[in-house]
Amino acid sequence: MKKKELYTGLLMLILSGTILVLIVRSPTPPDSSGPGPFFLPAITALVIAGLSIALLVQSARGGSPAPAVPPAGRMWHRLLWITFWCFAYGFTIERLGYLLSTGGVTFALLAFFNRRKWVLNILFSLVTPVSIYVLFDTLLKVPLPKGWFGF
Repeated sequence: MKKKELYTGLLMLILSGTILVLIVRSPTPPDSSGPGPFFLPAITALVIAGLSIALLVQSARGGSPAPAVPPAGRMWHRLLWITFWCFAYGFTIERLGYLLSTGGVTFALLAFFNRRKWVLNILFSLVTPVSIYVLFDTLLKVPLPKGWFGF
């Protein structure tokens, strides 16, 4: 049994249980025609609880062997690459809009971390921003940055 997995699973289970108890004790708004303000936190707490139980079961069974840790220089290279693309995303999202900047940054990060899976990288960097755009901008009417090109 790995102690890190056991402690992490217990901590996350306690955290999700605390969130659920606080949700149950919170006053509900008078208009309860829809899901309400506690719907998403409750679903999130339940997902965290389920994942922490799975982690506890995995740690009790012995778990999988620890993955090989990359050299420290490679980790710094990855960290700098991610930081660069986060700043690039923050700089381009207002100028190019949500779709272009998110698709470009997603593709750049996927191309760096999954070098051999080009078709999957392109597909994921196209489908993810478009589906999030449809969900938020079209269905939920939450405006996303349009950029110079209007999309």
